[in-house]
Amino acid sequence: MLPRRLSARLNHLLSHSPAVVLLGPRQVGKTTLALELSAARPSVYLDLEDEDERVKLSNPVRYFADHESDLVILDEVHRVPELFQRLRGVIDRGRRQSKENGRFLLLGSAAMDLLRQSGESLAGRISYLELGPFDALEVPIAATETLWVRGGFPRSFLAENDALSMEWRRNFMRTYLERDVPQFGSRISAETLRRFWTMLAHNQAQVLNAANLGRGLGVDGKTVAGYLDLLVDLLLVRRLPAWHQNVGKRLVKSPKVYVRDSGIAPPSLASATKKLCSVIPSSGRPGKASSSRR
Repeated sequence: MLPRRLSARLNHLLSHSPAVVLLGPRQVGKTTLALELSAARPSVYLDLEDEDERVKLSNPVRYFADHESDLVILDEVHRVPELFQRLRGVIDRGRRQSKENGRFLLLGSAAMDLLRQSGESLAGRISYLELGPFDALEVPIAATETLWVRGGFPRSFLAENDALSMEWRRNFMRTYLERDVPQFGSRISAETLRRFWTMLAHNQAQVLNAANLGRGLGVDGKTVAGYLDLLVDLLLVRRLPAWHQNVGKRLVKSPKVYVRDSGIAPPSLASATKKLCSVIPSSGRPGKASSSRR
């Protein structure tokens, strides 16, 4: 695994905050980074997607008391939202006993749910840090083109060859759309979301036109906005607000939208070869093929 630029920043935050949330999409390397950091200090790690691990927190106050001298790493913490209220009491008691900082490292892949849950309960007690895929400052200069083609997700970028990288990315996106999205209460069909994802990727860095996208999907602009909110919350898409000297106009003007990683854009955009597209990206409907890259 390549060294991550955020390692020093994460250590700094743990030294000055009782709890730190490390946000990032699935498979971006949050757990690897956390476990590397834990090797340098007494720590315990719980994966809260594992039912057996969640059972250990049936009495969280007791568990945290048993590990009050350890860094407690809680992975996929959004799966146990009721935990945040307990963390507040544990942190406050620790402060009274001069055990202030470096108590908890919380890992999550659902930005808005996690930010809302933690913000409501842990205001003034928590710091946030976002981990993205590998970027150009973390890979060798000679591997820059590979980074563009494969993207920065570690298993894709470090795959033995391009074919294995492509296979991983296809499986990753299929799992995200078919399994992970429904976990967050979405009723969007996987096929509709796949079409929306393709259309967004082909409109990379352009001003969002929700009405046009909606016509291609057979839905209205408000529904498109909901789809976009979901992908932003899952940290797959970045929404860049419009810039204007007038703050009010910034809020009402349409943002630009970016797929966060080139490797997880549809293969016709991320492939090293110019493969034909099977849809007209802006419409989402089958049509004349195009080999242009936007």
